[in-house]
Amino acid sequence: MTSFKSFLALAMFLSLLLVGCSNDIDDNVVASEKTLPSNFHEIAFERETTPLFQFLVRKTVNQSEFEQTWNLYGFESEIPNVDFNEKGAFFIGVNESGSCPYMIKNVELSSDNNTITVPLSEPKGDCTSDATPRTFVVQIDKGISKDIENVVIVQGGVETTVPLETK
Repeated sequence: MTSFKSFLALAMFLSLLLVGCSNDIDDNVVASEKTLPSNFHEIAFERETTPLFQFLVRKTVNQSEFEQTWNLYGFESEIPNVDFNEKGAFFIGVNESGSCPYMIKNVELSSDNNTITVPLSEPKGDCTSDATPRTFVVQIDKGISKDIENVVIVQGGVETTVPLETK
């Protein structure tokens, strides 16, 4: 019985150790709304190969940029509070099925710390093939977000690397 308790304690310790080494980032989604900029199709990043998904990703590092970007994307709800001393915010605009909205469950940081991967939830059931707007606003620790150069969006099992524009 003593060896079983020792084994159980060791297993619990190792599981805690492995969880502590996870590369997942707190993906604090502070807003999600069915909106995109009116000129989305002209300014969005588009994949060069099929499927020809389009994405519009912007990083904001201060309140002024955040408010301008909030207005660009056409949000109607009240602007959420983001502590820009501690966080950076990413606006991620996509098209989704009107009957199967996307969700972001986790954001993962690459091993080189300059790319985040944003997996969009896989739809369940039959979805319409219409394209409706969706923008997520995700806040991430400023120590991490300051070095991000690319956002990899996983949509329908397909990865697309979207480079962030430099200002």
